[in-house]
Amino acid sequence: MSKARVFSILAAVAAVFAAALWLRFRVVEPRGAELMCTLAGAPGWCSLRKALVPVFTFQGFGVLSLLCGLFAAWKHRPAWGVPAVLLGSAGMVLYNVELASVGLILGLIALTRKAARPAHCR
Repeated sequence: MSKARVFSILAAVAAVFAAALWLRFRVVEPRGAELMCTLAGAPGWCSLRKALVPVFTFQGFGVLSLLCGLFAAWKHRPAWGVPAVLLGSAGMVLYNVELASVGLILGLIALTRKAARPAHCR
């Protein structure tokens, strides 16, 4: 893998991690956010909050990261490692630590392996 590819993946992970932190501390967790979003004149970010909360409540980021990581590792597809790592980093910030961390690790393993299958697996 080229250095440019590594740095682009690292930049994407940093951006996703920062976005997830912003969502967690500015949209999901503010004091009184749930009450504010139930009022008639709710702010515009409440629709984002209403869509996001069920995703991490039902382990959405973790499950998707795990599925991408498993597919990447099983089929020897490094390209599938990227969404596993990105979803894993978002899931670790947004309350899906267990499944997201496994998916992230599998994605990292897939990214560090060669794209071609070994001869004995063909």
